[in-house]
Parts: sequence; structure tokens; C-alpha cells
Amino acid sequence: MKVIEALSSITRVNILRMLYEEELSVTELSERLRLSKGTVSTHISVLESAGLVESVYVPGVKGVKKVIRPKVERVIIVLKPSGGLEEAYE
Repeated sequence: MKVIEALSSITRVNILRMLYEEELSVTELSERLRLSKGTVSTHISVLESAGLVESVYVPGVKGVKKVIRPKVERVIIVLKPSGGLEEAYE
């Protein structure tokens, strides 16, 4: 259910869409979304807890830079006839 909860926010869905285009830092995401870094960090934490993204350190202009990248290519949510939900990752 963590994936479903993570995808319940249009902001988090937009973050995932941006990250599929390129790896971005929290600062870059906050500038593009016009949200505070704290707000973006909270959204990233939810996506990380759901296993959808990960934070990694890459070489930057001034040392290392922390970027966020997706961990999965697709998320499939199957509605069971019993009314339950099942999540699958690819």
C-alpha cells in the first residue's frame, strides 16, 4: 500500500515524471516545482519509503552532489475482484 499512498499526491507523480527524464537534486526539483526544499524533501522521503526513488551522490562541480533517481521503470496496480489492491514493480 505504500506505493499507492505515495502516488496519491499529484506533486509526487510530477516528481517521478521529472526524474524519468533526468536525475535531479532537491534544489533543482524545488526550483522547477516552485516549492520549498523542505516540501520537496518530504515528498522525496515518501517516494523513497515506497521504493520508487533513491538518493545517490555523484561528482559535481564543487565536490559531490546528491541527486534523486527512479528505482523502477513502471508501477502496475492491479484491482483484485475481492476489492483489494496489489502492487507490482518492473
